[in-house]
Amino acid sequence: MKKIREELKNSPSPLEKGLGVEVRILDLGTGGGFPLLPLAICLPHCTFVGLDSVQKKISAVNRIMKAMNITNVSLVCGRAEELGRDTHHREQYDMVVCRAVAEINVLLEYIAPFVKVGGWILLWKSMNIDEELKNSLSARAELTCHLKGSEPYELPGNFGKRQILLFQKTSKTADKYPRDVGIPKNQPLL
Repeated sequence: MKKIREELKNSPSPLEKGLGVEVRILDLGTGGGFPLLPLAICLPHCTFVGLDSVQKKISAVNRIMKAMNITNVSLVCGRAEELGRDTHHREQYDMVVCRAVAEINVLLEYIAPFVKVGGWILLWKSMNIDEELKNSLSARAELTCHLKGSEPYELPGNFGKRQILLFQKTSKTADKYPRDVGIPKNQPLL
């Protein structure tokens, strides 16, 4: 986290600018609500949206939210390829977080349309992703999402090391992205 904090100081995110700024964070592929719900609890001054294409998962997270009285989260069921074109979501988020959904080149095409220019993308990834990083170079250039750093962390027990990759989007996403449902995964930007 030290590297991420240093990057944020050099180019402050809305989280670093203070509580007076409304910060909107999207969790793409929220699944069971991680990291969405822990972040919403830790950052009550931020507004969160959890997005997943499976209604059953959205319903489960909604029940958890109600049971825990979490009020700074809304949930949306839909596909990133479709909602990334919706003006209510396109380039509306200061930060998008994503865990265990796809490879980096696919994730960036899903995510970039949601992030404001100057916004941040945080990806939870394993440590062994050299090939994945190499395969994402064209997608990073095309989608203007620049890798700013990585923060390794140790999971408790014998579950090993992981890392969070930090990207910053530097210009508007071209209108042709995201491509239609299924295309980013089946024909990734290489």
